[in-house]
Formats: sequence, structure tokens, C-alpha cells
Amino acid sequence: MKKNKMKLSMRRRLGSLAAFCLSACLLLTGCTIGASVDAMLKPPSLSREQQQIYVALQDAVGSNITLQYPRSGTNLSAFTVVDLDDDGDDEAIVFYEKTSLTAAENNLRIGVLDQVDDRWQSVCDIPADGTEIECVEIAAIGTDRPNRIFFGYSGADQSDKLLTVYAYEDGVMSELFQTSYTMFQVADLDADQNRELLVLGRATDGAAASAAMYRYDGGEMSLSGKLELRTAFSDYSQVAYSQSGGGIPEIFIDGAVGASTLQTEILRVEEGTLSYVLPDSDAVASTARSVGYLSRDIDGNGSVEIPVQQSFPGYEEDASEQVRLTRWLGLSGTQLVEQCRGYFSLSDGCMFFLPLDWYGTVTAVNDTLSGDIVFYRYDGEMTEHMTELLRYGSVSDAEEAQERESDGYILLYTRGNASYYMRAAQTEDKLGKTWQELMVQFILVG
Repeated sequence: MKKNKMKLSMRRRLGSLAAFCLSACLLLTGCTIGASVDAMLKPPSLSREQQQIYVALQDAVGSNITLQYPRSGTNLSAFTVVDLDDDGDDEAIVFYEKTSLTAAENNLRIGVLDQVDDRWQSVCDIPADGTEIECVEIAAIGTDRPNRIFFGYSGADQSDKLLTVYAYEDGVMSELFQTSYTMFQVADLDADQNRELLVLGRATDGAAASAAMYRYDGGEMSLSGKLELRTAFSDYSQVAYSQSGGGIPEIFIDGAVGASTLQTEILRVEEGTLSYVLPDSDAVASTARSVGYLSRDIDGNGSVEIPVQQSFPGYEEDASEQVRLTRWLGLSGTQLVEQCRGYFSLSDGCMFFLPLDWYGTVTAVNDTLSGDIVFYRYDGEMTEHMTELLRYGSVSDAEEAQERESDGYILLYTRGNASYYMRAAQTEDKLGKTWQELMVQFILVG
């Protein structure tokens, strides 16, 4: 009974810790890399409202249509239902292909439906500006109150993308702006309580990677500055915004360099235009790490940190079998400064913060028999006689989980079929910690 109470207490404490420490990156409205519809085995079932919209669309354009779904972003449905014109009633945007069109026409089309006498009715139908719908965002921009419609299109190879911005009024979709892009976001970039448009472009043979900011005023989109980024980004993984101090946010741009490397350029708005935060290209290059390690607010203080990796003590840099140490770098003025360090498992989504007195004095080894990551005291040489301090690992089998609990491991958390455990070593070493001290060093990372 005592053991069960202890485990329940530990779980409660860990839940409180995770809620306090874990803070996801602040991603405002915008299109980012997301789940592809190609991975779907079949289209999702339609809701009752979507069925009504679908029938109304068929009544207007015919039954030979196939719904199309955005490939990425926050809106992954073929139906976007929102108030487009600030009249208090929702309109619906539907992406579809009309199979009866001639080869010379674009099969991808956009239908807009409105509610007339409580019934959906098609009011507008236009061709798309690409063969695939990449993403769609509906957001107010500038000082205008009505929403604007941001469509990202791509061609057949999805390498060249086109952003088109529309306004909807009185049953008419009016094109406001168009530009090529690799990623875009609509966000308040300068803390003026109005959103701006950020457009990122990848590096090509004829142009450097770039970031451009557009403002919307008086019915027109105007360029408010464009920067050549100091890394030849071939694609972008995300944009995150640091909200420390409550002032103008820093814009953390995680971009791909080659097939397996990420780097981060940091920008902010100064005197109404985009400017660099980091001093030079060497500072940007110092953020290089493996793909998947995205910038995030790891310690819950409102600031975004960048995860960079190096070997734990005792490993050669080119060693094939090694456990990597993750150092989280944050901004101090225009410099990157280490905020914390530890072991970060990208596949587990678990972060272990090293206690300060473990910095440089502890190494980590992969136990190939158990699959655990084992932390040892490091005295300048990797040997079989190092003092064990902590074990961390995961299991997906109920029998293995029972064995862990019988062997003195403490359950940290579960995710799906996986259970994650730690065990503090019983040692008189001055670097040894109690399970209570070590448990609070683990957090979940979404």
C-alpha cells in the first residue's frame, strides 16, 4: 500500500511539473509543414453541415466532382466554414476537382457558399491558381476587420508554390495580392496589435533564401522590407515567436540545409522593417543540428531556445555509437547563450535536464541489453567501472513494464502503448541524487 501511494504521489507531482514546465512554441496563424493527405487511406466522413454544403455545391456545379484537401497547415479539411465578410454569418469555402472540365482548364476549383434563408447556396466559383492546394488560412490582417483569405498553391512537383490573397464581399472573391513562397505566416510581427504577412522563400540557383514582411492598409498589400537570409535554406520546418519581455517578438526561423541539417535564423522588426538579430553568418551556423530538433520554449519562460547537440564527455566526435548531449541556446541581446542542457530523445519526446553539478562530470551510455540510457560519473575515461547514477528507458510491452516496476523503476509517464521509466542509483557518490530530485528533471516535449 505504501508503495502504491508513493507512485500515485509521484505521478501527481510529475503531472503538475509537466503542466508548469512544458510550453509549446507559439505558432500564430500560418502554413507550416504538416500531415499530407497522401497518407490518408480514405477521405474523412462528412459532418451533417458539410454534407449540406456538399449537396448545395453539387446542385450548383454538377455531381462530377471530387473533394480536394489541403496538404498542410492548420486547416486540413476540404471545407472551411468561417465568417469571411464580417456580416455575422458563416460562409463556406470548398476545394474540389470537376472531372468534366476539358484538359485545357484547371481541374482544381474553389466554391464559395453562403446561407440564404437558412440554406446553403453557391454564390461564387473560381479556378484555383495551382494544381494542388497546399494550405489555407483565414485571418484578419492590418487594420481591416473582415477576414482575408490566404491560399497556398503548388504545381504537380510541389516545388514552386504560389500564395494568393483574396477578399470576399457580396458574393465576389477579389484577388488582393499574389507572390511566390516556400512558407508563409500571418502574425503580429511588431506588437502593434495588427497582423502582418511573413513570406519565406527558399534558395534557388538564381536567388538567396529570403524573408519578406508585407503590411495591409487601404485595401493594398505593401512590402515593408525583405532580407536575404544568411543560410541557403532549401525548405523551412517552422517559424516560432519568442515573447520574452512583452515587447516586439524575435522570429525564430528553422530551415533545412541539405537533407539532414537544420539551422535557425533569428529576425525581428525594427523601425518598421525586418532586421537580423544574430550578428553574422557564423552565429547562424552555430545553430546547426539534426533535422527534427525544432526551436521551442523548453523552460516555460516565454523565450524560445534552440537545441544544438554535441557528444557527452568521453566520446570521439566521429564515434558511431554515442549518446548525444543537447544544449538549449537562448538569446541574450544579440548573442546565443546556453540556458540548460541535458538528454533529449526526439522519438520519446522526453527531456532530462542535467543537474548543474553533472555538467562536464557525467556521461551517458546506451545499454544495448535493456535499451536504457545510463548516466555515469565521468572521471576522464570511459570504463566498465564508472559509477552509475541514473537509468532512463521506455518499454511498450506490459510484461516488460511489470518487470521494470518490480526492479525499482519509477513510472514517469505513458504515451500510447509506451511507458517511460527512470531508476536512481543507490550510491554514496556526491553526484548521486534521490529519485525525488531526479524525477523533477524530466519533462514531456510535445
